[in-house]
Amino acid sequence: MGMEEFMALYQFAPENTEKVGVEIECHLAENGQIAPIAHRILMGIKTIAPELSDCFTYELSACQLEWRTPEACPIENLRRNILEVEGVIKEAEKKLRFSRIFCPVAPEDMPLDVYPDTRYLGITKDLPRQVLLAACRVAGVHIHIGMPSHAEAMAVYNKAVESFKYLCRLGATDQRISEYCRAAIGMNAKMDIFQKHMITKFFPPRYANWEEFYQRAVNERFDNDPRQLWDFIRISKHGTIEFRMFDTTEDIDEIVFWARVCYGICQQALAQNVA
Repeated sequence: MGMEEFMALYQFAPENTEKVGVEIECHLAENGQIAPIAHRILMGIKTIAPELSDCFTYELSACQLEWRTPEACPIENLRRNILEVEGVIKEAEKKLRFSRIFCPVAPEDMPLDVYPDTRYLGITKDLPRQVLLAACRVAGVHIHIGMPSHAEAMAVYNKAVESFKYLCRLGATDQRISEYCRAAIGMNAKMDIFQKHMITKFFPPRYANWEEFYQRAVNERFDNDPRQLWDFIRISKHGTIEFRMFDTTEDIDEIVFWARVCYGICQQALAQNVA
């Protein structure tokens, strides 16, 4: 794939500039035990709230569920959008008899069932067990801030990575800090697992331009699928700057606060770029 084709994978929409979206991951449980029940829960949600069922999706682990805000929205509307989806999943918990576990790192003895998705089955076919375990155990909150164009996204990304250490500390709800993370920036167990098993660059790098980003994509083989880049801050294919370091949590106030911080970082960077 050439550079132009690679750049075309990233879809920017000027009308979504500075709009915010949130993705929340959790583990699913039956009778208090983490269980591979994602398919059943997703089918049940389609029956309970078909108009919002697209807000719910699966993860690599069949024991996880992800839900997201219905659409990119102004930061002022974010809480309302989160609560709308939260209401659906709480109703589903009662009707489908399951519970959610908000733990950044699940126990090592959790089931390793992979969701029966063609892409995930292909990814995990020859995956070492420790890497699969790492991918299944971690759960977080991802925050997206819309960007208007390739050029501005790159400029804002390069500015956002300057706040990486601060955001890692801000998003750490689990204080089980490893020796490595304590020596680096005082991060949590989830970040520790990522750096050991799931990412190639612990600190998101700056790029001189899109050509340099493309060369990394070719070298690390995510040029055909930007989702295979798992950096804690990244330019996403959805035309956003995505912040991925936050622990999972059921505290909506905390999520909205994190989103406001990320929004402020991007808003300031956009203003500086225009100036």
